[in-house]
Amino acid sequence: MFHNFGGRTKTSPSPPAPARLNKSCSECTRRKVKCDGGHPCSSCAYYKVSHLCSYRQRNRRNAVSRSALDEVSERLRSRTDILERLFPGTPVDELIGKSRDELLSILRLDSIPNAAAAELSGYSAEEPEAADDSVQVSDNGETTADRQWDESRHQLPVLQAGDDINAINLATDHHRRSYLGVTSISAILRAVFRLCPSAKQRVAEHAKRWSGNPIQSQSVPFLNGDLNTHLLKEQRCIDFYFEHVHTIVPMLDEEDFRTSYSLAQRRDPGWLGLLNMVLTIGSIASGSDTLHEQYYEQARTFLDLDSFGAGNLESLQALCLLGGLYLHYRNAPNMAYAVLGAAHRIAIALGLHRESRRRNTNAIAPQGDATPTKANRIETRRRTWWSLFCLDTWASMTLGRPTCGRWEATTMDTLFPSPMTEDDNMAMSICASVQFCLICNRIQDRFAQFNRLTIPEAVAFDQELQAWWASLPPVLRSPTNSPSRLTIAREFMRNRYLNIRLILMRSLILYLAHSHIRTVQLNTEELQIIDTCRIVASEAIDSIGLYWTPNRIHVWNSAWYLFQACMIPLLSIAIESSRSEPSTESIASARVSLVKALEIFSEMKPWMRSSDRGPDIVAAIYEAITGEAEGAGRTPSQDGDSNFFGWYDEQLTFGTELDWGSFLIDEDFQGGFLATQ
Repeated sequence: MFHNFGGRTKTSPSPPAPARLNKSCSECTRRKVKCDGGHPCSSCAYYKVSHLCSYRQRNRRNAVSRSALDEVSERLRSRTDILERLFPGTPVDELIGKSRDELLSILRLDSIPNAAAAELSGYSAEEPEAADDSVQVSDNGETTADRQWDESRHQLPVLQAGDDINAINLATDHHRRSYLGVTSISAILRAVFRLCPSAKQRVAEHAKRWSGNPIQSQSVPFLNGDLNTHLLKEQRCIDFYFEHVHTIVPMLDEEDFRTSYSLAQRRDPGWLGLLNMVLTIGSIASGSDTLHEQYYEQARTFLDLDSFGAGNLESLQALCLLGGLYLHYRNAPNMAYAVLGAAHRIAIALGLHRESRRRNTNAIAPQGDATPTKANRIETRRRTWWSLFCLDTWASMTLGRPTCGRWEATTMDTLFPSPMTEDDNMAMSICASVQFCLICNRIQDRFAQFNRLTIPEAVAFDQELQAWWASLPPVLRSPTNSPSRLTIAREFMRNRYLNIRLILMRSLILYLAHSHIRTVQLNTEELQIIDTCRIVASEAIDSIGLYWTPNRIHVWNSAWYLFQACMIPLLSIAIESSRSEPSTESIASARVSLVKALEIFSEMKPWMRSSDRGPDIVAAIYEAITGEAEGAGRTPSQDGDSNFFGWYDEQLTFGTELDWGSFLIDEDFQGGFLATQ
């Protein structure tokens, strides 16, 4: 034997062992017979299934470690726990196979008994605040469970500071009890007051001074004068109504109305109620301060409870003017809300929500002597229905209340108004308003739901609104070549369009402020919402300053929406001022907008009521949050009663909603929010 003691030679690594195969082919394994391992094996050849003879590769067996098992078990437990919290009382096994819509339906049903699902609306179980004010208490500890208000005419002749839509009421903590949601203007006011308590104190001080020098009603009887003078006054009011108000809600047949008035033969209560409501609204448009009260007293004699027992088109139209316009002018928004609700029921009882199948509804150019009158009557019914729909939608913009079936496509099929002539601007105006209100109706319905509006939903609504605005005829978007009669209707449309966009954005800002992410940096999408809100507010102020006209009806509307637009820069200054490193650029931009708005208020003063306090409220808050009395300038109002002004699309706002904004007292919120960088 020989041994080699030399160095060891390197050997190449042996190739990996081939995967082991089963000793039996798959067919022999199935038959449970002995296999000789051939290719094919003898058994498969015997049974003539050689093509099935194959050998499976053995699978490597991996043992599960204890840590991996624990990790998977923990994941399963956490997911099961989440499902049980989302669907309490529903076994998880019953959720298997259900669609997304079915799961959401179960989720909503489970949410209702639990006080609107605190988790869905972002509130903790320990925090009683919710998207409505149903569980709130006022700052003085008074519960709001027993809601009540008094807007009846059987009050003092002086309009006090505590009306249900007055910001002074919120400042002095004399709360009314009407229900509101997050879309109300009081949400932003309360946010400002929480961030800047001196603003609330300043407004309260002004309220005491204003209420100390009230303006008494100066009604002058006019029924004892010369008959010809009365007739001239009435004719003037009718002319102003059709010139300035009719284009907003063109539900009357002007020719038929003027004919009935000139003949002076109709004495039925429905006609007399409608006539006096037209005179009431027309007297406001004519510039009179007191004449509307005289005509309203006459209208009330025909629009009592008995009028609900006699259904006719004229009574319905009178109720539309009463609840949709005049009661807001009198600062009785809850009463207006109730009247419009009753009018909606009357309209349905009259069948205005359905298009008759017995009529040729497309006959715009009828033939024969009787056909034109019939066609006009059909068109008047359509316009009355859609005018009521628009009035109710406009009036409910910022209530946050359910729409109560204002429009249901599955049960209502009234056609849009049709032009009776080639240059029928009234039909064009009401059709544009209807399309806008259909969008707003869905927005209001969404805000009334328990779960919050999301940013993608708001962006989608905003894009839909912008598309509607872009689709309008040029005469409804620009005063160039626009008929004079369309002026107020056009500007009302513009103001409402910008306002509903503001409502979408500012509600999201309040949501963001209250959510648990307020302590972290806002993402790009959230910053874009805030920036858009500022841009729209600035655009609203600029457009009102550019397009308002010296008319009491137009100023009534414009001043109210100007006040709402001012809330955004006021809130922006309040938030930025509370931060450790405020954005001087944002504050400077907001100040420019507010100074511009106060100048517009001053220019509007001759056409505003002596009791309008919107400019004073804006100036008082601005002075308090900036600490510079000279910055606010001289406010346009003079001493008078503290009744808030004008066109109350907002309605019911300032003293009633007690929740939104109260969360902004958090110090965590004061940093990093509404940052521009």
